Amino acid sequence: MAAASATAGAAWIPRPPRQVIRAAVAALVAGLIGVAAFVAGQHNHSSGVTVLTGLAYTGGQQASVVVDGYAYGFEGVGSVDWVDSQGVTHMGNWPSCLKVPGTTHRIKFGYVPVTAPDGMGWRQIVWVDCRA
Repeated sequence: MAAASATAGAAWIPRPPRQVIRAAVAALVAGLIGVAAFVAGQHNHSSGVTVLTGLAYTGGQQASVVVDGYAYGFEGVGSVDWVDSQGVTHMGNWPSCLKVPGTTHRIKFGYVPVTAPDGMGWRQIVWVDCRA
């Protein structure tokens, strides 16, 4: 009689079907995998910038440098960010180490590969460091 009185006031709660539980667990696992993949992708990808050092020749507000048989170039005030001999980063003007036309200066620079819609590609210099 004691067993009957203990369950008499309790409400019966049906158990969810196993398929519902499995689907919920699968959705939870898939969501966790997606979040983990997103976080890993955000923190473990490289910037895509390749760093090289070479002897740059300047002709006014244009410069070119050949490294391993590949010619790199840039032109125009503000076309690249640059670091001066004191380690200060500049934007919007021409690198001080390349100001005198007809001279050469050893620079470190970073480039990124670029592909145009027509499939043509080049290596775009994105920064110059005059301290090399």
